[in-house]
Amino acid sequence: MKFSSTHQPLEGRGRPRGKVQPAARIANATPPPQYNCMAAPVWTGVPAVPVRDGALDHKQIASRGYRC
Repeated sequence: MKFSSTHQPLEGRGRPRGKVQPAARIANATPPPQYNCMAAPVWTGVPAVPVRDGALDHKQIASRGYRC
């Protein structure tokens, strides 16, 4: 009987060893659908219209480079 580095017997643990059978393939099967996200159109949303006049005037003020 062999022992591992943790001094536990190796045989008799887990599932029995055996050859793994590959899944059977169906002849002339249709491949799964593939989505090419690199060639897909890019979504662009419609910008929202301001609720009132002057609502976006704060964007015209230059940044000072620091946060208050």
